[in-house]
Amino acid sequence: MSHIHIDVENVSFQYEKGKPILDRISFHGAENDSIGIVGANGVGKSTLLKLLVGLHLNYQGSIQVEAIPVQKETLPRIREKIGYVFQDSDSQLFMSTAYEDIAFAPRNYGLPEEEVEKRVVSALEMTGINHLRDKQIYKMSGGEKKLVSIATILSMMPDIIIMDEPSIALDPKNRRNLIRILNSFEHLKIIASHDLDMILDTCKRTIIMAEGRIVCDGPTEEILSNQQLLEDVGLELPLCMQKRS
Repeated sequence: MSHIHIDVENVSFQYEKGKPILDRISFHGAENDSIGIVGANGVGKSTLLKLLVGLHLNYQGSIQVEAIPVQKETLPRIREKIGYVFQDSDSQLFMSTAYEDIAFAPRNYGLPEEEVEKRVVSALEMTGINHLRDKQIYKMSGGEKKLVSIATILSMMPDIIIMDEPSIALDPKNRRNLIRILNSFEHLKIIASHDLDMILDTCKRTIIMAEGRIVCDGPTEEILSNQQLLEDVGLELPLCMQKRS
């Protein structure tokens, strides 16, 4: 087995006692897996992603990233291995310019400035935002902020990328750019999104969640073409599969 993998076993979580958000979630993600997580609002998709990177630690069950348990003592190691893109870019960006935000994590891990520069340039090129290098964050559109957020994780060259609603705020051109970026990433990626067409274009495997549980886990094309299954969990067929009247 490759060292790149995530194991989630019997994980439950609640913000308030007696109000479970996740209920006995289990799945395995291997090195070359591309996994879409879909479901109606409030089923626990974002919460699950936050647990994978240790943003909430008071869960029940087991979460391991490359055989490292997700707990307070291991968070620095976990976050070296996982790049996490928040749903809200303003929660991720806090420096003055794109360059400074993208350089922050490599600098924070003590890399020499020459290597930092190399990684920032590479991340800017991968995301197609060289023109935003010195632009101030507060002057950026929502779509520009999203692409800078993605570049901040690529600069760390993670083993695993996890993204929460990455296509939000992107215009059609930048959405296509996002799909290109995701499909060029060679290791494990996990993407939670309501954009089922994007999931269809980027993920070979899809997990459907409903009421805090996994109700289906299988090949994306098979799952996202099953109209009855999707309607049962409050979803619709991807737009590309809907019959035009």
